[in-house]
Amino acid sequence: MNHDELAIIFDFDNTLIKSNINFPAMKISMARAAKKHGVDFGNEEDIPNRFTAGNIIDQVEEFDKINDTEIVAELWDMVEKFERLGMENVSIDDDVIQMLEYLKKKGISASILTNNAKKPTIEVLERFNIIDYFDLVIAREDVKKMKPDKEGLEVIVQKLKLNPDKAVFVGDSWVDGVAAVKANIRFILFNKKLLDSRKYNMKIWKHVQTMNELLELIAEA
Repeated sequence: MNHDELAIIFDFDNTLIKSNINFPAMKISMARAAKKHGVDFGNEEDIPNRFTAGNIIDQVEEFDKINDTEIVAELWDMVEKFERLGMENVSIDDDVIQMLEYLKKKGISASILTNNAKKPTIEVLERFNIIDYFDLVIAREDVKKMKPDKEGLEVIVQKLKLNPDKAVFVGDSWVDGVAAVKANIRFILFNKKLLDSRKYNMKIWKHVQTMNELLELIAEA
C-alpha cells in the first residue's frame, strides 16, 4: 500500500482517547425522558443494546414533528451533560501520540469522525496538544445522520479528496463497523474483544487491541 494514498479515519471515544461517558445510562435516561411525553422504547434493560443515542433522537424528532412538540431539545441537553461529565477525567495513552507522530512523519492523512459534540471534542484535542495531527474533525453537528450512518465518512472522503479504497476507519464499536460497510471503507476494530460481525452486519478487515498493533499494521502495509 502506498503511504502517500493511505488515510486513517479515527473514532474518538475509547479509540483515540479514554473517556468515561456512561453510554448505557445516557440512553436509558433519554428513553425515560421520552416516555414521560408518550414515546416508549420498551424494557429499560434492553435499551442500551437495542438503540443508539441517534436512534432515540431520530424517533423523538419524528414524534415532535407529528405532535408539534420540542422533546428532542431536552434529550440533546441530557446527552451533552453526560458527554461533559464523561470528559472530565479523559486520558490518552502514550502509544496514541506515537501513532499520530508516525502518521505525520509519513504524510499519512489522519481525521476524526465522532458522534460527540464538536466543542468538547476540540477542547480535548487541544488539552492534549494533538489537534494539529488531524486534517479534519467531523462531529455530530457536521452531519444530518450520525454513525452508524455512512454520511460522516463520506463527508471526510469528499472534503479531503480521499480514495475510499485507500482509506481505513478505526473504531471500537459496532456503529463504526456498520458505517464503514455502508461507505465501502475498510474497518479496523480497535477493541479488547472481537465483536460478532454477523450479528451487526459488518466486515472487520483487521482486529487490533492496542495502538502499537495498529502502528505495526500500518508500517507493514
